[in-house]
Amino acid sequence: MNLSIRSVFIFVISVINLNVVWAVSNETDVKVPLYSHVNIESKSLNKGSEHQFLLSTPKRISNTLIIEKELTLAGDRTDLLLKIKSPGSSKKAMQFYRDFLSTKGEMLYQCEERACGSSNYWANNIFHNNKLYGRDSEQYYLAGKLVVEDKRYFVSIYAVTNGRKQQYLYLSYFPDSTPASISNPSDILNAMSKLNTWQQGVFFDSAQLDTEDLAFIKKALVEDDSLVLWLTVYTDLLESQSVSEMLKVSELQVTKFRDYLIKELKLKSNRIKQRNIGPFGDKPSGYSGATWFRLYLLR
Repeated sequence: MNLSIRSVFIFVISVINLNVVWAVSNETDVKVPLYSHVNIESKSLNKGSEHQFLLSTPKRISNTLIIEKELTLAGDRTDLLLKIKSPGSSKKAMQFYRDFLSTKGEMLYQCEERACGSSNYWANNIFHNNKLYGRDSEQYYLAGKLVVEDKRYFVSIYAVTNGRKQQYLYLSYFPDSTPASISNPSDILNAMSKLNTWQQGVFFDSAQLDTEDLAFIKKALVEDDSLVLWLTVYTDLLESQSVSEMLKVSELQVTKFRDYLIKELKLKSNRIKQRNIGPFGDKPSGYSGATWFRLYLLR
């Protein structure tokens, strides 16, 4: 065998043994590596300011689908429905992506089989594709971040054997446009968890905030102009005072607190709202003062 033929032979064998297919043609323009034993059945580009990126198993509680951990991310999301062909399998496909994420990115969440919950939820509520409805014992889900050609992407992969015993992958990805200051996934989750806490309301026993809380509120309001800071005030109903008198006391306190927050946060008046609850609320455990406050960050 001469040198040129031998070189071609080695190249062909290398391609056959390669575990990843990089789709670079204009027809597919796929930025994320594909498992080798798949056919692309469909590809779509979903433009939007918000995309759901699951970091937990969907559960149904009291007839409501609950996602305990997720990110809401912006960008153009690419969705690929991939049919696995012989000799491939969904299990081997997911192992391929686990290995790839461990070397070229970061795993954020994974589940398999019945730990992923009901396949019906993934097919109909998450991905909206009935071809993905299959056996709960034959499903897998991975979510992570991947670096491809010096660009970062959020990637999710769902695999299932459906009711017709066909094996499918549903691959979604979109550019990671997270600011460098919170590019670490754990930082993103912490920031979202903290905002979620403030959306439920945070109690304070005095009309003053520490530096950390002031910095968080200011950052949240700057980054999301749809957020409004809501300030509510409560007071004890003292035996010697009437309800109307206690309402006047709490009204003075909430106005004073509002003025303090506007000054400290340099807020415009339309970014903060106040409500006087007065003696119509239960005092938080451990509070001893006659007046207390609850702050919310809400849209």
